Amino acid sequence: MRIGECLKRVRPLVRERLAEDLRDFNWEASFLAKLWFGNHALHYEITPRERIGTIEIGLHFEADPLTNARLLAAFVAHASAVRRALANARMEQWDRGWCRVWEPLPYRTPDGELAKELADRLAAYVTVLEPILRRELPSDVAWSEPEAKPVRARAAAKSRASRAARR
Repeated sequence: MRIGECLKRVRPLVRERLAEDLRDFNWEASFLAKLWFGNHALHYEITPRERIGTIEIGLHFEADPLTNARLLAAFVAHASAVRRALANARMEQWDRGWCRVWEPLPYRTPDGELAKELADRLAAYVTVLEPILRRELPSDVAWSEPEAKPVRARAAAKSRASRAARR
């Protein structure tokens, strides 16, 4: 089995492991998987890294550097509670001003058992961290992403604007 197929199997397994109020999430999976509830920049991620022999799993803050730092500080303030539930969780700032609460798992050949293990870990992260994220999200940070206009509507608006500019 390829890693993409393994990650696609994780979604329904995570859903059945979560409490009812956490089952309505967004999901993307290909060579890595992302799960999020509102703001896509604040998401859970599974990143297989075969070359270094690890699978990274955790909550990523990939918004602007100030939002990321504020959220990381909030999670650090809850570090003892987080580590009681997620003993191997690490909290850190990393690439591009992003931050994360995560743990490495040993890389293994993708199969159904790995999908179950990843679903168990991801569900644990969501169960423990999502209530903290929702409680600590700064009031000036959008939870939901703005609705994207359909492509046709954007094209029509752009066309109207260019016609108006030529007049």
